[in-house]
Formats: sequence, C-alpha cells, structure tokens
Amino acid sequence: MLDDQERKLLRVLYNFFARHRRMPGWRELSAITYRSIDELIHTLTVLENKRYIYWDNKEDLETLIMIDGWERETRRPRTPTPRSEDASYWTQY
Repeated sequence: MLDDQERKLLRVLYNFFARHRRMPGWRELSAITYRSIDELIHTLTVLENKRYIYWDNKEDLETLIMIDGWERETRRPRTPTPRSEDASYWTQY
C-alpha cells in the first residue's frame, strides 16, 4: 500500500507521460509537485523498491519506466449481487 506522497507522485508521472509522451525533467517535476529534488529521489526510490517503476539511471528521469501507473488494489471480498428471478422488470415496462 502506498502512502499519499508516493501515490500522488506515481499519478503525476503517469499523467505527465500520457499527455506529453515523455517523462518530466527534474525542474518540471519539482515545479509540478512542489517537492525538492531530494524528496523526489527518496519517493522515487521507494516506488522502485515496491516495483511500481523501473529506474536504471538515477541521475536522469528520462530513463524511468512505469510498471504500474496506479496503486495496486488489495483483494477485497466481493459482495454478492442479488439476482432477481422474477420477470417483473419485463412485465412492468
């Protein structure tokens, strides 16, 4: 499970790439997120350790590869949907 800062950065990266077809530079990412470069490096390292991104060259954001663009959902128990066996829908309308 991601904390708020990690989830927001992941969504910013995903949306930026979807719109511009490239990863942002350090200045752009810092301006968009209002975070310092040190904070961004720390958060990106956490995202890499949790395997949401692959980041080969730590000095260049353009080498960053998105694995998942959003938080992976935990398994939730499914609630059964009630089935209507009667034909009232078809006969009333």
